Amino acid sequence: MPETVMERAIHADALEFAEKFNRVPFEVTHHLADDPLFDLDHVIDLTQRVESRQNPHRPWGDIYANIGDVEPGLKVVDGKRPSIPASELIRRIEESRAWITLEHVEREEGYRELLQRCICDLLELSGKEVMKQIKWFDAILFVTSPGRVTHYHIDRECAWLVQLRGDKEIHLFDKRDKQVVPDEELERFWNVDNGAGTYKPEYECRAMVYTMHPGTGVHIPVNCPHWLKNGTDVSISMNVNFQFHDEIWGNIFKVNHYLRRLGLHPNSPGEHPWRDNIKRHAFSTVRQLNHMRKGKQEIPEEALEDYRRIQHLLDAREHLNNMNGTVH
Repeated sequence: MPETVMERAIHADALEFAEKFNRVPFEVTHHLADDPLFDLDHVIDLTQRVESRQNPHRPWGDIYANIGDVEPGLKVVDGKRPSIPASELIRRIEESRAWITLEHVEREEGYRELLQRCICDLLELSGKEVMKQIKWFDAILFVTSPGRVTHYHIDRECAWLVQLRGDKEIHLFDKRDKQVVPDEELERFWNVDNGAGTYKPEYECRAMVYTMHPGTGVHIPVNCPHWLKNGTDVSISMNVNFQFHDEIWGNIFKVNHYLRRLGLHPNSPGEHPWRDNIKRHAFSTVRQLNHMRKGKQEIPEEALEDYRRIQHLLDAREHLNNMNGTVH
């Protein structure tokens, strides 16, 4: 059935979106919480499909599970398979004290179409010219036990976290606050350590705190540190992600990391745009040559296919909107 202009999954104020997109957090609403794909039984089925992938995105698999009590500032080991099947952890999620992550759920039937719908909603708000900056789109599903804390961390993705079941509190910090997130931390994060972000409890008073319920969500810009605390019920939430090309921000931090190791004091990204351009393009050239030498494809074929489908759907929406005289 062709999509109509009324069928939107994610909603946001257009003026607020334009002002804050990938700069500072803001709230959104959505119509995903009642979708049966996010019932616990369907999520268990999804987990089994992700567990059985023959070609996972990551070498160790596309599922991560952390079990036990965690405080915001605790460093946790990343990139490990759960010791028991994640589907079994989810069956016991009420008492397992677990935080379970299913990556690239858009690779699975049903969830792929849902993500594409969400992405088109967001691109209509951001302007489709943003697609030129995006490497791929993806979705991550989180299943969390009651009361569980997700530790303080930084993400590479430009994300919208939507709450599907239960309540969750998210504490976000301004990425422009150099006391909270110094350049040195971001340089290590982009180069050598996904856990480089360090929680500083003395700055907790600066956190932007949102309590999310089913039907609400929050935008998380790239490099925006955050931690979360689940409510008294099981939580299911999902990240809808834009993954920007590294040259947008990541390459600048990577070059600055090596300059700092040489004893230099590099400028923060954004201070000197012409220097930023030299850094991002120099590192991109090195990266491309390295991929060519290894015979590797930088962007997986599945991601390229998704990108093409989203472009087609967005063009179809634009055509439909023009026919109906709809302005967004």
